[in-house]
Amino acid sequence: MYGFLIKKSFWDLWDNMGRVLVSNLLFTVILLAVYGTMTLAKYSLATALVLLLVLLMVFFLYLGCVSAYIKEVNDFKAPEVKTLFQGLKNTWKYSLGGGLVFSAVMFLTLLGMRFYSSLGGVIGLIGTIFLFWIFVTVSLASLYYFPVMSRLPSTFPKMLKKSFLIFIDNPFLTVGVFLGLIINMVFSLLTVFLIPGPGGALLWIDNNLRLLIYKYDYLEENPDAGRKIPWRALFLEDNEKIGPRTLRNTIFPWK
Repeated sequence: MYGFLIKKSFWDLWDNMGRVLVSNLLFTVILLAVYGTMTLAKYSLATALVLLLVLLMVFFLYLGCVSAYIKEVNDFKAPEVKTLFQGLKNTWKYSLGGGLVFSAVMFLTLLGMRFYSSLGGVIGLIGTIFLFWIFVTVSLASLYYFPVMSRLPSTFPKMLKKSFLIFIDNPFLTVGVFLGLIINMVFSLLTVFLIPGPGGALLWIDNNLRLLIYKYDYLEENPDAGRKIPWRALFLEDNEKIGPRTLRNTIFPWK
């Protein structure tokens, strides 16, 4: 599955480079605003903290919009840029809720790790290790939240639960997806987060869930299949839609 995930994500990004770039523009604006706010902290820490909180909420709101927009891209559709904010009305509560909950848990876990590490001794070591794995678990489960919100919408608690259950069921794949995000970040630094950027990262993790849903649909229809998943058959239609690629239609996809 991982090989096809790489293939599909690459071609989805290649064929929709303009859409992803446009979606990344506001992320760049938010990043610049964060940088400006941090320079403001030397003059007024309280004002800077309030502005950072506001920017964090704006980031999560926009993350939800782009996630829904990227879902259309991964489903082989051609969404217009004007539809980028179309889903805000339906997603803003879940975007803010999920983003703030995961961020708060990870922040508090880091504070707890710092506290236990300062204690020293056996208790400090055990406490630090325990919180470290909580941090890792929450961080990896959070990768599924926005794709779940776009593809498997439900109540807020159920979407949180699904994020953790999918991670627990696919731990090694999730680690592989996380490594892919690191590579995405390295390339993004070279383009000031314009390509592939956050939009490319959402494209990557949304494609991951999209392909996993094939597995769960198959297991629902074939409960005795166990772990023997016919991935090639499940991906056949997607593979046909990607089609054979030549150098010409790679560089000139409109021809």
